[in-house]
Amino acid sequence: MEVEAKPSQNLKPLLPSNSCNDRRDFLLHLEAYLARRDGVDKLLKISRYAAKIAIATSLPSETLAPRLKAFESSVGLSRKAFRLGKFVQDINALRTAAGRPNSVVDLLLSAAAYGGEGVYYFLEQVVWLSKAGILSPELARKCQKVSAWAELIGYVGSITLKVKEVRKIRSTIEARRRTVGSGDSDDVEIRKLSNKLFLKQLSIVQDLADGLMVLGDVRDGKGFLTDPLMMASAGMLSAFISSHKNWTSC
Repeated sequence: MEVEAKPSQNLKPLLPSNSCNDRRDFLLHLEAYLARRDGVDKLLKISRYAAKIAIATSLPSETLAPRLKAFESSVGLSRKAFRLGKFVQDINALRTAAGRPNSVVDLLLSAAAYGGEGVYYFLEQVVWLSKAGILSPELARKCQKVSAWAELIGYVGSITLKVKEVRKIRSTIEARRRTVGSGDSDDVEIRKLSNKLFLKQLSIVQDLADGLMVLGDVRDGKGFLTDPLMMASAGMLSAFISSHKNWTSC
């Protein structure tokens, strides 16, 4: 039987506390980041699209290319398993949006954004079970097409909502500057709003990159916008942006 060891009261912590420090200890920050599902998922995403970029450039040797393809496929399947039940957060986000005093347009956009993404994440579980051998492969092919369209609708709604939020934040910043004076750039509230604006703009870029990849899935890889290197680069851009957002928020 395992016995839990109790730390001595006389021992001081080996690592400094971050409660009063502006700069967090890197390893503690990394631990918090890796404790998040999204943190690990984005690291897997970076690994996957790094392999895709390498494959698309035709640089790997004949012996390395099949290994990279197998690695990319394995990581893609792992990400589907790792996002098990993630559609619940979209259900809760949709409930929250419905409870706010929003306009009909905002409610429809929220339904498109959260509903589309929720359907995508739910169907991805079916695809994962199919590729894992539990369900029929034919079911996976059908679900992938529907999930791609649902994801595309989700990104259209999400980008539209975020553009509206960016305009609202900009107007709030301008109003604040008129209140405190245009020369006061060190105002705490303005700096917070500017940081929020920057993150929201990054989020729009990420959605555009992800939307481009989804458009390629909907078109079955046909058209000039579905070049493998372009798709892989868009995926890497999205992965870096989402990793940055998760890193700064934890």
